[in-house]
Amino acid sequence: MATNPIGKGTKTIGINMDKKMADELEARASKMHISKSKYCKIILQNWIDSGNKLSLSE
Repeated sequence: MATNPIGKGTKTIGINMDKKMADELEARASKMHISKSKYCKIILQNWIDSGNKLSLSE
């Protein structure tokens, strides 16, 4: 069994998204000199901390 490079208590996830959105995330992360993964974690944590609910519609 492989181990997570970050350590115990972590979990790796993967997502597929529109190329335009992925390119935008990549550009924003690059401007901040951080990885795409770190940028996404910051954005998601800010959203979770805000307490806002995501409204999904078809």
